Amino acid sequence: MRVFYDTEFIDDGRTIDLVSIGMVAEDGRELYAVSAEFDQIALGRNGWLVDNVWSSLPVIEKAPGELGIGRLDLDHPDVRPRAQIARLVEDFILTTPDPQLWAYYAAYDHVAVAQLWGPMINLPRGIPMQSDDLVTEAKRLGLRPMDLPQQPDGLHNALADARHNLVRARFMDEIASR
Repeated sequence: MRVFYDTEFIDDGRTIDLVSIGMVAEDGRELYAVSAEFDQIALGRNGWLVDNVWSSLPVIEKAPGELGIGRLDLDHPDVRPRAQIARLVEDFILTTPDPQLWAYYAAYDHVAVAQLWGPMINLPRGIPMQSDDLVTEAKRLGLRPMDLPQQPDGLHNALADARHNLVRARFMDEIASR
């Protein structure tokens, strides 16, 4: 069964720091989690992340006169330690029969997921060692990414993006079945 997912992360050229993850299985199950441990200062220094990701996270707005972008609401139920996210993701994937991970431009997303358990050698048994890529599948079908259904809202919210990855996949399934 396919599991569609998306991650938001901070990429400094050396590490990928998970901010959030959304997963949607074909059977309707969903998972969403925000890391309590990502570097909020680093995110705040990245204008693209501030403009596109920060607003989709559970945050406490900055007080009047306070500098910065506010702070993550660590009491929000979606905000969890990385170790807990790793357990949730592992359980989500391992309760999926014959799991296949799918993402849109999947390379960095797969690394962000795999690093929940540390080095690749620590990947739990049963977790796929690779993710299939929706963009590659589109190219195989003679499509360009812009030919796929466009996401109407929720861009860069990991769960909304994962849900839309399912929409993209079903669109391509229809084309492939012709």
